[in-house]
Amino acid sequence: MALGGEFAFVVFSEAFKYGLLEPAIRDRLIAVVGLSMAISPLAVLALSAWWKQNPEAKEQVVADQIDHDNPRVIIAGFGRMGQIVGRMLRAQNIPFTALEHSAEQVSLSRRFGSTIYFGDPSKPDLLKAARTDRAEIFVLTTDDPDVTVRTARLLKRLYPHLKIFARARNRQHAFKLMDMGVEVIRETFHSSLELSEQVMLALGVPKDIAAERRERFRAHDEAMLQEQHLVYDDEAALIASSQQAFRELENLFAADEKPDAQSSKSNAEQG
Repeated sequence: MALGGEFAFVVFSEAFKYGLLEPAIRDRLIAVVGLSMAISPLAVLALSAWWKQNPEAKEQVVADQIDHDNPRVIIAGFGRMGQIVGRMLRAQNIPFTALEHSAEQVSLSRRFGSTIYFGDPSKPDLLKAARTDRAEIFVLTTDDPDVTVRTARLLKRLYPHLKIFARARNRQHAFKLMDMGVEVIRETFHSSLELSEQVMLALGVPKDIAAERRERFRAHDEAMLQEQHLVYDDEAALIASSQQAFRELENLFAADEKPDAQSSKSNAEQG
């Protein structure tokens, strides 16, 4: 039951003033509401802590029965990124199985006509039911970084033949996945490159130069990610690497601008 509120005190006082409540009943009701306001938050905190310590006590929701026996690709996590991957595969007539741990997301996707199965991809039984042993590619686009890492570790152990692509939330998440040999796709990296190019174009940077800057930054950052993977557990080395990489990028862009400036000067002299 929900806890009482301060408005109850006003109602009880008004009811007593107009003779609708006796003093003893008013006092008893005020005490009940006051106790509920004091005890309810503490009870919620205690119950939450108990659930965390006793996960087996939670109601077990049964995973869907999967009737797709020959998926070439399995997508775990059918949210923003997973749906785009699935739409492209479907358009190419490539069979895949989509798994999703959120019942709400499953319900929403099914309303739009997607074939999707409910279940936790980090559970060996679900992976077996999804015929992961027959798949060629496993795409991890789950929202929770911990679930992604846990699932990738399980896949590497049970299905070493799989090629795994995984969505990485940030660089630290990417490094953990790279430790296991997973192909990492940083979730905001490519969209941020697109945005940066569009901003440069809006500021009047020529189209070819904006495209070249985008590609130069992409290549440089990908190389830096590989280098930092070797030292990501050393914070001082990681900071030094980031600072050095920024200086290198500035020098690369500055070096590109010098030939352009010299070319403009030469054209002006010839004109």
